[in-house]
Amino acid sequence: MYAGEVLKRVHGLTNDKLTYFVRAGYVRARRIKRKSLYFNDFSEKDVEVIRRAWELISKHDVRTRAAFERVRKQAEDPQLKLNLRTPPNSPD
Repeated sequence: MYAGEVLKRVHGLTNDKLTYFVRAGYVRARRIKRKSLYFNDFSEKDVEVIRRAWELISKHDVRTRAAFERVRKQAEDPQLKLNLRTPPNSPD
């Protein structure tokens, strides 16, 4: 998916910030050539990483590098994910 579609799916993200994430290496989008121009092509996984990192950055004032590291670490280690909506098992 192209940058415009990513911006529609990630509320509050700007094109400048998305470009910064790609240039800084936080996201590795594929480069697609159309005629003489190159476009970034983002996968669904890229969009999810961007969405979660942007939420940390915009709502919780986490620095960019730390936000992307945290999101990637959570994706790798399923035990780090907390489901706060379900109550813990209570002893009978």
